[in-house]
Amino acid sequence: MRTHVHEHRGYEIVVQPEQNAYGAWQAKVSVRHADSLVAEFRPETIQPEWLTQEEAVRDGIEWGMRFIDHKLEKSHDPM
Repeated sequence: MRTHVHEHRGYEIVVQPEQNAYGAWQAKVSVRHADSLVAEFRPETIQPEWLTQEEAVRDGIEWGMRFIDHKLEKSHDPM
């Protein structure tokens, strides 16, 4: 499977699509910043199951972008 890379707000989102035992597609997502791994996860999508790897890649990128946005919002929160 081809690895997909997306840049967002200074971070790199790397998505590796994989097929599960039932033939549905899911994404393994890594988020990096300045050559350091920030997080690695597999989004737990309950419905729908992704029928194509393109859908899984799009979902993985969206999860990565939300993760980054949340992380940056927390770091700017003036508690």
